[in-house]
Amino acid sequence: MSEDPILKHWNQRAVLAEKSGSDDVIAKEIETKAISNHILDGMVVAEFGCGNAATAINLRSRHDIELYCFDFSPAMIELARERVEQAGMTEHIHLEVCDIRTEPKRAMDFDAIYTERMIINLPDWETQANAIRYLVGNLKSGGTYLMCENSRNGLDELNALRGLVGLKPIAPPWHNLYLIDELVSSLELPGAKCIDVELFSATYYFLSRVVNASLAAREGKPPSYDAPVNSLALRLPPMGKCAQGKLWIFQKTNF
Repeated sequence: MSEDPILKHWNQRAVLAEKSGSDDVIAKEIETKAISNHILDGMVVAEFGCGNAATAINLRSRHDIELYCFDFSPAMIELARERVEQAGMTEHIHLEVCDIRTEPKRAMDFDAIYTERMIINLPDWETQANAIRYLVGNLKSGGTYLMCENSRNGLDELNALRGLVGLKPIAPPWHNLYLIDELVSSLELPGAKCIDVELFSATYYFLSRVVNASLAAREGKPPSYDAPVNSLALRLPPMGKCAQGKLWIFQKTNF
């Protein structure tokens, strides 16, 4: 049987170490902050699709929490173990190879679960919806699932702005299926509901994919992720609707 092409992609990216999850480190920082805002000391937290464990390490440095982190890529888990050991957090961050598509049984329920651009790696909406149901099902009553994922609607808003300044539309990477907001909002989740959607990345994507990209095009060069204008988003609140990254917040309500 041939290797899953998406699994192969992430196994190969493990050699990139810090940038194995994404080359866009500012976007990563903004995502981590959005998730961190909903994590409290004392929580038992799970991450599915932990990659190199960068977010888990960051959250553990901010909060007194216990983390259980899963990824379907053995190469990523191996990298994550190295990074967790280097950070001195092996007692508090637990790592395991795990494929959410098999809906593995867990021995505990969690105060919070988060994903960070993991759901979009699943091949179709049915698989994505089943994964969301599975994750919510592993929460304690009153627990929250923080779904930090990319939105097709947000990308469409972004591309509309890019078109106004003569830039070509951005297409999702080949291995990603961005979420459609209407499908998420209509998803039936017995015993749980979506209580909020945060457009946390809107300012960043406007600055980086419209302003910075337009300025770079005028100079005849490709835009850089670390351009100074991009970092302004770290000090500004989210504004507008062009949030490619959104945080859907689900709460388990069957007390």
